[in-house]
Amino acid sequence: MEMGTTGVYRERAERRRRTQGTGEACGDGWQRTEEDEQLLRLATRYSTLTLHQAAHACWGGRIEAARRRVRLMVEAGLLHRSADVRWARTVVWTTERGARIADTGLSAPRPPGERLLHRLAVADAGIRLEANGYTVLSEREVHVAEAIPGRAVELLDALRVPGVPGVPGVPGVPGVPADARRGETLAVPVGAHSVHWPDLVVVEPTPRFPIAVEVELTAKSPASIRNILRAYRQSQRRVLYMATEPVVRQLQGSPGPDGRWTDGIAQELGLLPPGEPRPGAGRHLGVQLFTSVDPAVARRASATLIRSPQKAA
Repeated sequence: MEMGTTGVYRERAERRRRTQGTGEACGDGWQRTEEDEQLLRLATRYSTLTLHQAAHACWGGRIEAARRRVRLMVEAGLLHRSADVRWARTVVWTTERGARIADTGLSAPRPPGERLLHRLAVADAGIRLEANGYTVLSEREVHVAEAIPGRAVELLDALRVPGVPGVPGVPGVPGVPADARRGETLAVPVGAHSVHWPDLVVVEPTPRFPIAVEVELTAKSPASIRNILRAYRQSQRRVLYMATEPVVRQLQGSPGPDGRWTDGIAQELGLLPPGEPRPGAGRHLGVQLFTSVDPAVARRASATLIRSPQKAA
C-alpha cells in the first residue's frame, strides 16, 4: 500500500467522496457509476463477492441491476466472473486494472480457492458492519498496513482513533504498545514469535476504538480457541466473534441436560462472567450469531456443519 504519510489515507477518502462515479466512458460507450466503483472497491478489499452480496451492497438488493453492471465490467476488463462453484452461483473479483481503478492501494486479489466459503462469509460480515456505520479494514488491508513498521499506527491515526501509540502526551490505545512489532497493532501477539491475524478490524462510530472481528463457521479445537482468546485477553484488545451456533456454544456455553448453564471457554478464561451471558457483560469479548445477506452463504455454512459433526461438536 503506498502510504507515505497519514494524509494519504485522508486524501484517498476525499477523492472518493468528490468523484461520486468517474463517468469514464468504457469501450462500448457505457459510463462507470458510483455503484460500479463501490463494487470494485469491495471486490478488491474482500477478495471475492457473490452477485447477491454485490447487489445488496451496491444496488439495494436489485439482482438484475447488479447482473447487468457486472457483465459490463467483465467486458471492460475490470472484473473476473466465475460460476464454477455451484452453491455460490456467480462470484466476482477484480482484475489488475479493476484494482487500480478501485484506488484502495491493494493489488488484484488471487482467484478464489478452497476456502471460498470462509472468504465469502468474511465479506458478508464486513458488508453488514459497514452498513451499520462501522469503518471496516479487511484482512488484506490489515496485512498491508502491518507490512511496514509504523504504517498501522498511521492508519489508526487517519481513522481518528484516540490515543494512537506514539503520540506525545496521549495514552495509547489499550493493548497496542508504542513499540509494537509487525502484527501487534492491528493483530495480536501469540507467544514470543508469532501473531494472530483477525478476519477483520473495525472501528466503531463512537467511541472510535479498534475491534478485532473473528468469523468462525466451524468450531476449532478447545486448545486453539484458548490460545487465541488468551492473546486477546493479555493484549486487552476487544474482539467480536460472529459465529455459528456450535462456535457460540463453545465460546459462551449452553444449558445442560438439567437446564443449568454450562460455561464455555470465555467464562473459563474470565472474558465473560460465570453463567448465562447477559448483553454487554463481556468488557473485551462480544459474541454474535453469524447471519448472511446471501442465502447461499447461509445454506452452505449450515450444510458444512451437518457434514462435519466432529468439528461442530
